[in-house]
Amino acid sequence: MAFLGKANNLLIRRPSIFVYKFLKQLSYDYRDALIETGKKMVQHPIKTVFYSSNIYLLIYAYQTMPTFQTYKNDLIQFHQQQLLTSSLIRNKKIETYIDTIEKLLLSEQIHFVDCYLFSLIIYRTQYRTNDHSYRIYENICSYLHLKRHSRIIDIGAFNRWFTLKRKLYEADIIDDTNNEKIAL
Repeated sequence: MAFLGKANNLLIRRPSIFVYKFLKQLSYDYRDALIETGKKMVQHPIKTVFYSSNIYLLIYAYQTMPTFQTYKNDLIQFHQQQLLTSSLIRNKKIETYIDTIEKLLLSEQIHFVDCYLFSLIIYRTQYRTNDHSYRIYENICSYLHLKRHSRIIDIGAFNRWFTLKRKLYEADIIDDTNNEKIAL
C-alpha cells in the first residue's frame, strides 16, 4: 500500500519537474538570444533603425486598420455631401456609384474582409445565407476566381478608404460632352 502511494506521488511530480526544467532552459535560451540581439543592434545601428521602423509601421498599420462601420460612416458622409451639392454640378457616374453601393449594402451583398494590415470591401454575387453555401460555390466556380480582383469595391488602410476618397474628389467634376473634365 505504501508503495502505491509513492508511485502515484512520483507520477505526479515527474511531469512537473520535466516541465519546470524545460521552461527554465527555454528562458535561458531567450535571455541569450536577447543579449546577442542587443550586441548586434549596437554594432549595426542603421540596420536596427531600418528594421525597427518597419516593425513600427506594421504595428501602426494594424492599429489604424479601418472597419466596416467606418466604411458605412464614410459612405453616409459622402452621400450627405452629394445631397448638399446642386444637381446641376453633380457627377452622374459618382452618383450612380453611391446608389449602387447603397443598394448592395441593403441587399447584404457587400462583404468585409479583414487582412490584418489592410481591409477589403468585396462585392458578393450570392446573397448571404446562414449555411455559408455561397462560400463553397465561390471556391469551386472557376469563373469567379478570374473575376475576384474586379469584385473588390474598396481597399482601406491607415484609417482611409482609398476608392471612396478618390470618388469624393471626383464628385464635383463634371464630364463635358467632349470628355473634358471641368473642375468647379
